[in-house]
Amino acid sequence: MNDYRDIQNPKILMKNNLLIQAKYSLTLVENRIFLLMMYKLQKESNGVLSCEISHDEFKQIIKHAKDKTIKNISKSLSSLRKKSIFFMEEKENKKGIIWGEYGFLNGFTYDDERKIFKIEASEKIYDLLNNYLQTGYTPANLAALFSMKNYYSQRLYDLLRLWSGTKSVINYSLEDLKMYLQLDESYPEYGNFKRRVILPAIKELNETGYFEIDFKENKVGRKVDSIDFYVKDLDKRKYFTNEDIVAKIPTLVVKEVEVTNDNAVFDNKEERTSKSNYAISSDNVDNDKISEFEFLVPDEDIFTKGTLRSFKKDFRNIDFKNEYMEKAFDDAVSITLERDDVEIIKVSSYKFFKGTLDNKILEYKLEEKEDVAHKKEMDMFW
Repeated sequence: MNDYRDIQNPKILMKNNLLIQAKYSLTLVENRIFLLMMYKLQKESNGVLSCEISHDEFKQIIKHAKDKTIKNISKSLSSLRKKSIFFMEEKENKKGIIWGEYGFLNGFTYDDERKIFKIEASEKIYDLLNNYLQTGYTPANLAALFSMKNYYSQRLYDLLRLWSGTKSVINYSLEDLKMYLQLDESYPEYGNFKRRVILPAIKELNETGYFEIDFKENKVGRKVDSIDFYVKDLDKRKYFTNEDIVAKIPTLVVKEVEVTNDNAVFDNKEERTSKSNYAISSDNVDNDKISEFEFLVPDEDIFTKGTLRSFKKDFRNIDFKNEYMEKAFDDAVSITLERDDVEIIKVSSYKFFKGTLDNKILEYKLEEKEDVAHKKEMDMFW
């Protein structure tokens, strides 16, 4: 299965610029699903308007355990089916523009035996994904996008990358920014728009390590009219050769596209390390020798006050900052929520959850040991 969060070998969506300059508003989860759907349609659909996404793939890109259940993924897909995306295209005669309203997807089914969703895209979305070379495109790094916790950060990522290959100062009018984000009627006072949308998005983009962004407000009279974004794009923009693209889409004539940035490489990023100090049972632990780490609850919202207290007591020696232990937690939560058809772990579900998590911790502990041994073996011989 693909790892869509792998920063060393990122999955790249060639995003048609008409999609970037479209007007729409989604939740963070909906946009993550939309991104994954577009990637699958572009890379794996083979001329068909539908794609298949497994439940495990969805669980990779959705952060909160309560949103990873079949029930809530289905709700997000239903919401996407009902929402609109508005496109603006210049007419071929250059004498005006055409606005159009479309859906994100036509429908979906779920196969409970295979645990796979089959999603049927709207024809407009599919055409844009497969004709990106004709209208222009911007490469979107899914590892970067899926790491973001703010929907507006994801949208600003696209709007800045649209120009960051050719400009270091990118100007957007306030009117256009609100239009793209479908916030035309929201935040009438610029101060609120800046505080709730612009500042959090820039902060998160800078924290990813892929950008260095600053901005300057331009006023007409006493009101802010536009924003200059000073952007240093540290991510590489050329992921494939033209030959790679031709192999994917042999019917199109490929022109050279300016997408290079020689100063940006992934290898300079610090490797993420994880601790492996954990114990399965707290009964036999010497309290003076408890592992020295700050205890983390991956998702406190999934518990009641009572079950949260029990969780902190029962698993106080597990380091959930460790990626394997986080996976164990996510699996146990998803299994419990689906089994009891609930959206929060109450006292009646906690015993089952605890037993499931104990088993998952053992399972992922073994997987981590195998991965570490494999890495050592590869380092030794390669």
